[in-house]
Amino acid sequence: MQWITRCIVLVILGLSSAINGQSATEDYIYHPIKKGESLSLICIQYYGHYTNDLGGAVKQLNSSIKDINVIVAGDKLKLAKPSDPSKKTDKPAIFEKKMKITQGVVTCVEGTAHLFKKGKKEKSLLTVNTLVYPGDILQTDADGRVEVIINRESVIRMNTNSRLVFGQYRDTEKEKGATTVDLDNGTLWTKVKKFADKVSRFQLNLPTAVAGVYGTVYETSVADDSTTEIKVYNGEVSVTSPSAGGPEQSGDLSEVAGPSEIPGPQEVSLDEWVRIVRSMQKVVIGRDGAPSEVTAFKKDPANTWEQWNEQRDTRIAELFSEK
Repeated sequence: MQWITRCIVLVILGLSSAINGQSATEDYIYHPIKKGESLSLICIQYYGHYTNDLGGAVKQLNSSIKDINVIVAGDKLKLAKPSDPSKKTDKPAIFEKKMKITQGVVTCVEGTAHLFKKGKKEKSLLTVNTLVYPGDILQTDADGRVEVIINRESVIRMNTNSRLVFGQYRDTEKEKGATTVDLDNGTLWTKVKKFADKVSRFQLNLPTAVAGVYGTVYETSVADDSTTEIKVYNGEVSVTSPSAGGPEQSGDLSEVAGPSEIPGPQEVSLDEWVRIVRSMQKVVIGRDGAPSEVTAFKKDPANTWEQWNEQRDTRIAELFSEK
């Protein structure tokens, strides 16, 4: 009889919760934290974006989190189910799903890296979950690695002893322009989401070249003397000299330039060259701006930087809904 009474009470409570729309399974998501994940990365997955207020709200839902920059793999993160901004809901607006947010977010920091805010000479220690803006500069130390997600469509990772300047972010709301970043020196790994059209949404400015990409995974290294190497792991990169021009840095999206014939028997000057680099190919641009021919390369099984990026790219492919 006691067992029957308890069952009746549970049924009544369940019906009451359903009527009031307060079922835990309906209102919350419990995300198992994986190795290498940050709060900002998880928020971008579920809410499409990250803000400091959103991070604070998630912290309030998880009493075990003392510092939002430190979450533990294996724990379960309690999240409010994202709400659709086009529908009326009692949920706080902070948990709305917003996919057209223009922003850059630091989603991983290993070792030591620093942030120089736009126009400031003073540097600060870079931490995960930091929002970065056009004009900001990131610099890694000898032990540092950094990952930044821009607009939920471009991912860049800096290796040790690298310096990166953020130019502008593509306007995702109006579908205009291209995200631009400048790599002064060091090594950068870039993954850009695949889109159906053949236009560049991401432009990498280098000391002696410009790389316009779409749906691509590639690595770029700039030596102290400005010699640059670009290695494409998947997709295609159009590499040109700065004077030849890459995709437009503002306005409408532009199609990635393809190789074209130079009319007449004249020599091609250094400011007119174009190199199309495809999967498992590389090109080297000398300190004088002269490009090499495009050649093939093979992956290095002992390269831990390469392995680390490919592991993180697997997680990012889930975020980008890529198979």
